[in-house]
Amino acid sequence: MKRFTPWLAGLSMIAAGLALAEAPKVDQARIDAMLKQVQAQMAAQPQQPGAPLPNKAQLTQDITRELQTVDVLQAEAVKAGLDKQPDIQAGLANLQAQYYANAYVDHLRAKIEVSDSDLRQTYDVLSREIKLLPIEFESEAAAKAGLERLKKGLSFEALMKEVNPQSPTDVWMNPQQLPPPVAHIASLLKDGQITGDVVNLEGHYYLFKLAGARRSADAPPFEQVKEQLRNQARQQKVQAEIAKLLQEKGIQP
Repeated sequence: MKRFTPWLAGLSMIAAGLALAEAPKVDQARIDAMLKQVQAQMAAQPQQPGAPLPNKAQLTQDITRELQTVDVLQAEAVKAGLDKQPDIQAGLANLQAQYYANAYVDHLRAKIEVSDSDLRQTYDVLSREIKLLPIEFESEAAAKAGLERLKKGLSFEALMKEVNPQSPTDVWMNPQQLPPPVAHIASLLKDGQITGDVVNLEGHYYLFKLAGARRSADAPPFEQVKEQLRNQARQQKVQAEIAKLLQEKGIQP
């Protein structure tokens, strides 16, 4: 029979002792909380078509091992007295505050309801295209004279060709592409309507006509983007709630 040296036998006993050490227990609620968080992050990421779904059992095992590792290292940090260091205490307080803040944001988002009718209105605005014709005049007097000619029966397109012959007459665009003042003017006009007065934009004088409105041919179907619009609407409402709360507490944006 082969004989082992005493020191080799000692190493074998140490290894056996290490193998028998029991890993720290982790509260199941902590595992479930992290599992929920990881699954939510995975769901938010775009998936390759046909890609296999994550294995819940494997995820649970990996999360358990990670939490066990964290617990062991935390215990060692406490043994080393790191929990008494002011900068570490401050960092821990910041992490706790951030965690609660994120939890409150999730709470706000969960309680916000957005109706399909509201989403439909948003979709109609985002997918809308208009043909807004402008005529720019050299002076306010010239613009008013042009408006009088329109009132007497001259067509807007004829006046536009006369005053701005190089201006395109068949350009469609989303109102959101326009400068805010022009987009506001367009929102006040019905299809075929002309501005009832001269428009002064930073010292330039205009008349506008809404020559057409339609849904963009490139717009995806409503059902395809409905949930994306819902998430965006929730996020906007959450931001508005937070801004209001901060203002009430004396914090300016």
